[in-house]
Amino acid sequence: MVLDLSKGAALVLMITIVDRGTGDKVVELLKAEGAEVNLLTYARGTASSEIMEYLGLADTEREIVFTPIGLGTSKKVIKKIRERFRLEKPGKGIIFTIPISSICGKLSAKLLYETDQGDEISMEKTDFELIIVITTRGYADDVMSAARGAKATGGTVIHARGMGHKAAEKFFGITVQPEKELLFILTQNNIKKDIMKAIVSKYGMNTEAKSVVFSLPVSDVDGLPEGFRQQEIKD
Repeated sequence: MVLDLSKGAALVLMITIVDRGTGDKVVELLKAEGAEVNLLTYARGTASSEIMEYLGLADTEREIVFTPIGLGTSKKVIKKIRERFRLEKPGKGIIFTIPISSICGKLSAKLLYETDQGDEISMEKTDFELIIVITTRGYADDVMSAARGAKATGGTVIHARGMGHKAAEKFFGITVQPEKELLFILTQNNIKKDIMKAIVSKYGMNTEAKSVVFSLPVSDVDGLPEGFRQQEIKD
């Protein structure tokens, strides 16, 4: 069974980025609110020193918590995480949600979806998007430099390993087995295309970096100072 949520989704993927050592506490809070499915991983920030005071994503160790959760629950949880971990203060972390369009499997649907049947997400244009870059390990900082040239502020790097099928490798014309880096860049919608073009032009598939770039809409975001958000959206 595949539950299609694209015409009014009630489920989101909540991504919480915090300092190393804080992730377990975030997971405890999430479990207390009924979110039983959580994935905790390590990463590092890449923000430039000029905006560290805004985002706190400079070259420092981070933890990321991925949580599929009902929309209604996510809004309550975001508020609690913001208050408990002081996300309004620069450098404390960032939290945002991405709409999920479908769920496969009855048990998964029951576990993740049943408590928020009445909630809906509008798929209209959002103020923020998450750019995801999959690049050959060792190129994340170079990719981030290209993104900054298009007004990106900072990102978060996760180490990964490709698990591609041979047929997929042949179709895409790339080898995906070597170690990879995932670069997450949360950015304003109005500069998303410029950032993606800047990355592809220097570190796209026709380069040694072999970067794949795509973006996802962000339905809610917290952890950005209000003045910073307003200023960037206007630019």
